[in-house]
Amino acid sequence: MKKIFFLFLTLLIFSCQPVEKFDSVVFDNKQLPGFDVSASSIEIKEIFEKNFSDPYIGNTLEVDPSERIINWVNDNFKSIGNENILVVSILDASLSQTEVENTEAKKFDEKTNYKYEIFYLIEFNLFNDSRDLIATTLVETSRSTTSGLYISIDEKENIINDLIYQNLKDLSSESNILLKKHMSEFIL
Repeated sequence: MKKIFFLFLTLLIFSCQPVEKFDSVVFDNKQLPGFDVSASSIEIKEIFEKNFSDPYIGNTLEVDPSERIINWVNDNFKSIGNENILVVSILDASLSQTEVENTEAKKFDEKTNYKYEIFYLIEFNLFNDSRDLIATTLVETSRSTTSGLYISIDEKENIINDLIYQNLKDLSSESNILLKKHMSEFIL
């Protein structure tokens, strides 16, 4: 009887342990570098066609990866001046999920994991008022991460959102470098 009571008490204690909760990822574009562009306007164009089939999962998110880029441009790029037009073309903003074999799995680890990959390709073109191209640069970033197959929806969303945010930080940093290199006289 004591053994059963002890077993019941042990199960009760372990079942009452708090569930590990991950902090939600906050997309704060103000933490990323800002750009003052010598232009009268900034246009954003989505050139790529979104994929709605496997392995692409960007369309399943509340805010897809291309919308994150649009929000970043709207929040971090300011047009200063009354001539020139900056055109930001989103050539690719894809997020994919594939199953991969876990080659380093130990005895009780999952043999298969999910691999999430995000890829951004953006073109910055600066035109004068006659629509002649004055300066251009292409920015490309990618990241990937893995997770187990059997995780909660909340944990999966946090993993994906963190991946997107980290790649957005990479995009912002790379854009900063390349815009200063190729459009230095137009970036204030």
